[in-house]
Amino acid sequence: MANPLIEKLLILQDRDQVVRRLADQLESIPREVAAFETEIEDETTALENSKSKLQSLEVQRSDLDLQVKAAQDKINKYRNQQLEVKKNEEYQALSHEIELTEKQILVWEEEEIALMLDIDEESEVFSERESVFDATIAEIREKITVLGGRKTEVEAQLIEARARLEESKTPLEVRFIKTYERLADRIRFPVVVPVKGQVCDGCHLRVSNDTVEESRKGEELTTCDNCGRVVFLAS
Repeated sequence: MANPLIEKLLILQDRDQVVRRLADQLESIPREVAAFETEIEDETTALENSKSKLQSLEVQRSDLDLQVKAAQDKINKYRNQQLEVKKNEEYQALSHEIELTEKQILVWEEEEIALMLDIDEESEVFSERESVFDATIAEIREKITVLGGRKTEVEAQLIEARARLEESKTPLEVRFIKTYERLADRIRFPVVVPVKGQVCDGCHLRVSNDTVEESRKGEELTTCDNCGRVVFLAS
């Protein structure tokens, strides 16, 4: 290492990266929990919708049954009336009504057959969803519980990491810390990088001879001509 100052900055950077990584993990946990909770809502809604659809189909089938029964009762009534009428015109009129009603019954029966097929299909969907629902929800809730434990763990790690980060600042002058923090806030990590073969290891562009010479002296912090990172000569 060309400069003890660089060594201290690299320690600072390493610990800073640990803090940032843990902070990112902690920030992502609520989003992951929310995503799992949405999964629970989606599973619940899907099951309820399937159940509602099945119930609706059953109601439609029941209504058709009632309509068919009422129509059959009407036909029986018309036939009884035919036994009582004396005029042929009245008899023919009742026959016409019976014929129309029978045709309507056929339409309803076809609709009922289609409904029965839909009911069978939806019953299969509902049964499949219901059979795995409890296990699916339990599995998702277990993931949420694990995330809760992970959150507690990361919070503890972050407290320790931040303490270590502050310790790494102690041997550094305030001006060096400020330079580092300014770079860390605006440049993609790492912000303290070696120069290898006169090329910055951060932006991978060639630096000037003056920059190389300043890095060799190691009297002050030297920055890349292109990206502004703190650079040092690789050993």
